[in-house]
Amino acid sequence: MEHILFKSLPQSEQTYLTELDGRYSFSFQEQRQLIEAACDLLQWKMGPLSLWIEEGRYAKQQGKRRAKALLSDLIEKVDLERKKPTQYAHFFPAERMPDKYQSVIVQNDKLMGRCPCPVEGEKTRCCNLRTLDAVQQCAFGCSYCSIQSFYNSHEIQVVGNLEQRLESLELEEDVWHIGTGQSSDSLLWGNDFGTLDALQTLARRYPQTIIELKTKSHRTDWVDMQLCPNIVATWSLNAPTIIEKEEHLTATLDQRLGAARAAADKGIPIGFHLHPMVWFVGWKEEYRSLIERVCATFRPEELVMFSFGTLTFTKAVLRELRSQKRESRILDMELTPAAGKYSYPLETKRELFSFAYSCFPERWKEDGPFFYLCMEDPSLWEPTFGYSYPTDKSFEAAMKKSYQKRVALIAGNRMQKPLDKQE
Repeated sequence: MEHILFKSLPQSEQTYLTELDGRYSFSFQEQRQLIEAACDLLQWKMGPLSLWIEEGRYAKQQGKRRAKALLSDLIEKVDLERKKPTQYAHFFPAERMPDKYQSVIVQNDKLMGRCPCPVEGEKTRCCNLRTLDAVQQCAFGCSYCSIQSFYNSHEIQVVGNLEQRLESLELEEDVWHIGTGQSSDSLLWGNDFGTLDALQTLARRYPQTIIELKTKSHRTDWVDMQLCPNIVATWSLNAPTIIEKEEHLTATLDQRLGAARAAADKGIPIGFHLHPMVWFVGWKEEYRSLIERVCATFRPEELVMFSFGTLTFTKAVLRELRSQKRESRILDMELTPAAGKYSYPLETKRELFSFAYSCFPERWKEDGPFFYLCMEDPSLWEPTFGYSYPTDKSFEAAMKKSYQKRVALIAGNRMQKPLDKQE
């Protein structure tokens, strides 16, 4: 078998597939389906493939008809598994030990990029986020992460002379929102490499530009840095089950919320991303509890944004995830085409997002953070929020106005605090 994933399988699976192909002479596309199923079942701890193929059931059929019947039966059974909410109750992946990452200083000519929404058309509602890749690669081990497919080296690559380069960087006129967490975790290393110092330089030069840090860490030593008011710290949140089973080495939900509380106490604008939401057994209870904790721990005026999103994969990322010998249930889902990628069906997304938003009190919806869907189909906005934006431009304009207003208010409150204490 020549498929690229074949060699990633254990020898026992390679032998079984080779013998099976010898009996039925599968086409290349049929081989691909068998190999992908074998990869998925092993990662889900539901393999080997031989448990799912019943050759005796189709003993009366011959040749290609028997081969197609075997494959159709396998795909039907795997699809039935995918259509159910993922079951984690008896799934205990082997703990991933921290990889031995080495930090290196590199010279990277290209600092700025853009968010991964489709470039042409409006297949998703896009906010025109620009990205700044000050660090590349992440030491966390989230099973769904696309970063691991971009950077195969175990080197944390830190851009050298970042502060000097940002001093001379000229932003385009339409750049108002920059994210630093697309190619790494923004706060896993704090200011160890001087990254936050360098971002301060850019923030001072462009005070109307929002610079967003995005993290799953619980590090808080940076909160005393007196960051510029247009630097916003955000945390990716998830249900405890998903953090435990799929977001290896990251901070717990308690730790993330604690770190966010420490930042808010210092007057730093904060935000949250409930992303990626996963459709699993018990998801409603865990996501409702998560949102209730957020609302009990923070005042709505302390947050700049709160976004929802879910699992989305390119073909390259799917191939990379399947080739990694990691136990994970993250691909135990319907992989439906979505704007050139693969994700849950729209009806599943509607249920996830509308339920999560319904858990927020009315005060949060009226005078709270800017709520939005990240990289999602425009048709999902109305059923989720009760409103939508007709174009990317209108969405971006609303987001920009809300972000800048909230950041200014938080900055004003921060300036007022010392006067209050003196009184």
